[in-house]
Amino acid sequence: MILAIALVCSLVSAPALAAQSHPTADDVKAAYLFNFGKFVRYPPSPPTGDFDICLLGHDPVAQLLEHDALEEHVQDRQVRFKHYDKAADARSCAIVFMGASEALRIDKDLAALDGSNALTVSDIPRFVDHGGMIQFVLQDNKLRFAVNLSSATHARLALSSELLKVAVYVSPKPTQEAP
Repeated sequence: MILAIALVCSLVSAPALAAQSHPTADDVKAAYLFNFGKFVRYPPSPPTGDFDICLLGHDPVAQLLEHDALEEHVQDRQVRFKHYDKAADARSCAIVFMGASEALRIDKDLAALDGSNALTVSDIPRFVDHGGMIQFVLQDNKLRFAVNLSSATHARLALSSELLKVAVYVSPKPTQEAP
């Protein structure tokens, strides 16, 4: 339990939250997006270049990501923010956040990212049911997240057991603890 509490604290400690006593939902989303990469093991290959967090479509969180990316590092790599209108262009990103504007194209976007190692994240309702990996959900007036473990495994991503412990919902339940 102590590790789970420490994880939550680390997930919400991004620069966007540091200056605010009452962070907005977008501040919390940005903090989660910066920190999810710390709890994901990507397929074995030497990490090269920047750690790209990409926005697909449009969402207010973009301004926060763009502003704070310059100060962040994930897995010893500089975080860079990119914005794309087409999912196929985001295949090389480490994390792809799909804005609400992508709701009608969600299945097409996820199909375009299939086979990539991008961690897909959104707050679009039923995102994990469509095959997305992490969905932001509001629970008791707090922004939390649900996980589709099958989709992450299909993308050859290993999600930390600490990340899974603080998720409000994990489908399917892990058969063994992820590292």
